[in-house]
Amino acid sequence: MGYLGGILIWAHALPVVIACMLTALAFARRGRTFALMVSCFGLGLLAGMPGVTDDRTTFLNAKVRIQGVVDAVRTHPGRRVSVLVRDVVKLDTNATLPGRLLWSWTDPPVVPQAGLKFTADLRIRELRSRANFGLSSSEAYWKRRDVRHRAYSRGAVRVIWEEGRTNPRTWLLNLASPLMPDTQGGAAVRALLFGDRFLLAADFMDRIRRAGLSHSLALSGLHLALVASFGLGVASVLSRICPGLLLILPRRKLAVLSAFPLVAAYLWLGDFSPSLLRAFVMLTAVSLHLFVGSRSHPQDALFAAIAVLIMADPSSAHDLSLQLSVLAVGGLVLFMPIVAALLAPLRDRGAFWRPIHGLLTLLAVSCCANLFILPAQVLYFSEVTAHLWLNLLWLPALSLAVLPLSFLGLAASLCCPLLAKGCFFAAAWGVDILDRFLVLLDGAGFLAATPVLRPSGVQVVGYGVVLVAGSVLLTATRSRPRALVFLGLGLTLLAVPSLWQEGRQWRDEVELTVLDTGMSQAIMVRGSTGRTVLVDGGGGWSADYDPGRAVVGPALSWQHPPRIDRVLLSHVHADHLRGLFYILDAFDVGWFGWSGLVDQSNDSRRLVERLTRNSWPVHRLRAGDKVVIEPGLHLEVLHPAPAETGISDNDTSLALRLVRNGRGLALMPGDLEKRALEHVVNQESTLAAEVLVLPHHGSKSSLHPRFLAKVQAAWAVAACGPGNRFGFPHPSVVLACKRAGLEILTTADHGALRFCWRGEKAARVESARLGVLCGD
Repeated sequence: MGYLGGILIWAHALPVVIACMLTALAFARRGRTFALMVSCFGLGLLAGMPGVTDDRTTFLNAKVRIQGVVDAVRTHPGRRVSVLVRDVVKLDTNATLPGRLLWSWTDPPVVPQAGLKFTADLRIRELRSRANFGLSSSEAYWKRRDVRHRAYSRGAVRVIWEEGRTNPRTWLLNLASPLMPDTQGGAAVRALLFGDRFLLAADFMDRIRRAGLSHSLALSGLHLALVASFGLGVASVLSRICPGLLLILPRRKLAVLSAFPLVAAYLWLGDFSPSLLRAFVMLTAVSLHLFVGSRSHPQDALFAAIAVLIMADPSSAHDLSLQLSVLAVGGLVLFMPIVAALLAPLRDRGAFWRPIHGLLTLLAVSCCANLFILPAQVLYFSEVTAHLWLNLLWLPALSLAVLPLSFLGLAASLCCPLLAKGCFFAAAWGVDILDRFLVLLDGAGFLAATPVLRPSGVQVVGYGVVLVAGSVLLTATRSRPRALVFLGLGLTLLAVPSLWQEGRQWRDEVELTVLDTGMSQAIMVRGSTGRTVLVDGGGGWSADYDPGRAVVGPALSWQHPPRIDRVLLSHVHADHLRGLFYILDAFDVGWFGWSGLVDQSNDSRRLVERLTRNSWPVHRLRAGDKVVIEPGLHLEVLHPAPAETGISDNDTSLALRLVRNGRGLALMPGDLEKRALEHVVNQESTLAAEVLVLPHHGSKSSLHPRFLAKVQAAWAVAACGPGNRFGFPHPSVVLACKRAGLEILTTADHGALRFCWRGEKAARVESARLGVLCGD
């Protein structure tokens, strides 16, 4: 545990420090154990230390011809692959790219194979993901794996693959895939057997996610345990054919020996995913205890699995699938013995009650596992589902029919394609029936996932302490006083962050956060009473990515209920609007304000349709209007003019000024360009503000020196993506800001930017990527 804490502290400092202190307190009476833990913590610090590499390269942000070797391939739903490339060289200069390259490829003509050498024309960029407060960053994850740069492709690109041998796993996948039905059920069978999710559709996986069944299609200990259970069947057959075997090996040991080849084969088929490796090590530990003749404890097997995986690859401690897998097993270890003891009398009441006992046990397994992963699930995914009952229908079908038929089909594909087709069809049919049922539930509105308050890391630790202490209180007698102390500490950790948030009113605190949504814009304002305003929701041009669900929603609900008192839209362009659809559908909204102007886009029509069935007021805003957030804090509407009509475009954007007790805090002019800015400048109303969100993301078309001079801001923020093709913020805008005395910040370089005012003090400026930039 000390070694693991040392690795994780680089990414989660405060929660890990608290968890390690509590663990040390639990072992305070055991001096040697405590000393060993401290030593392991130091080793973990060294093992988890971020590497320092030379990122300098001469071919960034330009399309170049490179040569490299495919190191690994990950498949994702929606025909997407992530290709990790090593030994990348620019052919015309022989310049070498530091580290590895992450090549994200949508709809490739063929899925690349690991080990192949290739030549391709790609645009190489520095790896830079979105950085927002309270959200995990994929950038840190990849850099721990020595991935420093990335490239994007869609569809067919110019690639020359060198000849190479097809590895056995890919050969088997290519052999079995044509025999599977061309349905989502067939794609699910492919995912269950090989972990290949390439053919799974995004809408299908979204339904599976909202139904709470995602774990069933991700290779995990559940699937490995089922494969291991086949060993019981093999042992039964062998014992009937040759009863004398039982004189040499008891049935349980024979079952374990029979299961291991099957388990090893499935581990290989699943490409040694971290969750499968965890289950394999646990199974190995339990089996060793069985053959030695000692009693095995599931918690010891779990700790052994964690130790083996982390020692072999320290970066795997940051793998989300492994974290969730370990937490789920931890929940089973803590609470299933208690539940099993309560349900045991039901099993002994007769044959009629045994199926009921089985269903209740299955429900208990789902509840115990989900109970322990709940805070991590909410922290990472920001939503919960109330459909655990679907596991009672699906998991038995998966375990008793879909997976066995899939394995039988795979075996038959080697010798009897016709039988393989029949098995794959039957297995896929089971998944397709599930999907049809989910479509019906979704159409009736019964499949919605609910966004909830996302906890802080400290609260996640507190939740875990409460569960562990509660388990001890239910099972132990001698340790109850100590467990009560830890229960109190856990409840304190749960309460303190919430109390701190409630203290905003006494701290007289107002925040403005420009979220990092890439090449788009979303701004959050939160008053001292906690009332929240969202100005724009970010967006983009890709139908595969929803910034509302992925970034804006989770950022708004971090340590705050999923409620927005005011939602404002500057104009209906995709980079400001698309992220709002999720917010309007999923969050508790007070009222919506916009100019009322539309254009001919599908997004505009979709918004109008959404507003016609809303349950909250809709306000059309014009210059001179005031949006009250709380007493003393409001937004002044500076543009468009009351008589403005026509089509929504950049120059009809809402221009808003955040004012607190007469003090101009921030100016948000949307995408206004020179003509509209001239109109705003000529108004009699003051434009003074301490923070200026640059119009149109810092475009040259919005450069207006008189406007900059009249605002008299100290900070200018450009909401833009790294290495964007528009060149925002334009160099001329950057130069003009410097001449006007503004310090310019960009979400591309700094991530989300938070400006916090307490009382009459100057703003404290924080960067999600770099930390505190200015202020106490």
